[in-house]
Amino acid sequence: METDPTISVNKSRFSLKWKVFVITCSLLGAIFLLDRVFFFELYFLFPNETEWDSSPWYNFIHKTKELQSSKDKHRTIITGSSVALYSVLPDALNEKYNSNTKFSFFSHVAMAPTDLFYYKENLLASNPDLVVYLHNFADLQWEYLEAKDGKFSFDETKWVREFGDRYPAKTIYPTAYLKDFWKELPRKTISKLATKSLFYVSRFRVFFLDPIEVYIDNHFRSGRKYHLYQGEKPREGIWSKGWTKETATLVCSEKKSKESIFTQKPNTKLKFSFYLDQDSLTRKQPILELEKTYERSGWNDLVWTNLIEKPQDWSVVKIQVLSELPSAKEVNLIRYGKDESVGIRLSHFFCKTSDVKNRSYSRGSYWDDTRLVTMTTEDFTEDYYERMIRDSGSRNELWRLHFVREAKKSVNSVTFVSWLEFNRILQISDYFYQNKIPFVIILSPENPIEFQFYKNSQWRKDWISNLKKHLESRGQTLIDHTEAVSDVRYFFDPHHLTYEGAHFYNSIFSKSLEPSISQLHP
Repeated sequence: METDPTISVNKSRFSLKWKVFVITCSLLGAIFLLDRVFFFELYFLFPNETEWDSSPWYNFIHKTKELQSSKDKHRTIITGSSVALYSVLPDALNEKYNSNTKFSFFSHVAMAPTDLFYYKENLLASNPDLVVYLHNFADLQWEYLEAKDGKFSFDETKWVREFGDRYPAKTIYPTAYLKDFWKELPRKTISKLATKSLFYVSRFRVFFLDPIEVYIDNHFRSGRKYHLYQGEKPREGIWSKGWTKETATLVCSEKKSKESIFTQKPNTKLKFSFYLDQDSLTRKQPILELEKTYERSGWNDLVWTNLIEKPQDWSVVKIQVLSELPSAKEVNLIRYGKDESVGIRLSHFFCKTSDVKNRSYSRGSYWDDTRLVTMTTEDFTEDYYERMIRDSGSRNELWRLHFVREAKKSVNSVTFVSWLEFNRILQISDYFYQNKIPFVIILSPENPIEFQFYKNSQWRKDWISNLKKHLESRGQTLIDHTEAVSDVRYFFDPHHLTYEGAHFYNSIFSKSLEPSISQLHP
């Protein structure tokens, strides 16, 4: 093929380069558009069936989008770290105060004041009428503070480097963090944050399959794999992983053709007692009793018609383990502290219709927590030492709690001086003041066993005094609930309340907010 002699070689080459440039830009634009539309918009339209305390980053972003796309007549947003998540029960609050305000969480595990500082615009866009920050001593990032010359020295270099590698920075605010600290970050972190700033697929890949896997498990599998038990709860109680006690008495609202039970030991012998209704159970008049031995350990099929010919004739079943019982430590329910016997494990929606609503911020009651309340105070204190204190300096799962515990001891010998994480709280306060959104900080309850380490320190008095002075100058409120829960059995660890503890604290929490809510919603 001959070239057109009227077109110069330079023009021809320029035209080709221009076409390549346009095509490349178009492809890049299409990739960016597809990335945003699919991973930031369409992906979060997928049904969220994840359960409480699972996939925290996915659930936080999903919840944020849900809040930003809806409005309530009056909305109170509770924000903070896992301390906030474990301190109150919004579902219970909403049942009681549904006419005054709607309580919602804007929270995830390990939320530091700096995290909340970067989220403040997203929180404002979530349509709050009142923002409540449940705050705790442990939130202040003590890993970066060292007692020196009578005060705490803040290691900002270490803080900048390590915060850039945390999930919140990588997943939720990489662009903002990179913009603020790019001069101080190592090259590898800069490259990582830059990539995550450009592509949502890079940010969200850490949790991308979580909701998909849960959906598949809920709809297409046997219910033998799950995060939290959601079936009918035995009146004797049940562990969050579905393990019963020696006896489990259930009202079977849905008699499926086949259920599943897990036996830890081979040749587990079970006794089944079927009752017509609750009255016959109370009168101890079963319509059928039988014993069955499951020869192999692991998951076993449970077919009701193999046990009783007419399933419609009963509504209550009692399952009792007659053979040797496994223990909670043996089945990995607990690792330290007081052990106790368990029975069998039930499938996900045992004796109940599959309920796959969004439970990502709805906490349930399980024997994991309830058992602590049943102990005597002396037994609990002994159990607490074994679980939370003994060898905590060398146990990886307790390293941060140990660090915070040591910090509580250290504050007794230093004077209060503000630092970056403390100042973040003041900046958050200023932001909501400027945007005319009422802002309340509540210092969450602490376990009296560990609160005593710094209860009377001058540092703590000055910390609260400085915080309170700043808030009150802006018409905001500080409420100190550190000692609001005095029963140590309501705490799982130094700062997290059990379900029963949160239920107890709910009324204290809501009553303290009544003045703030009534001012906005008379």
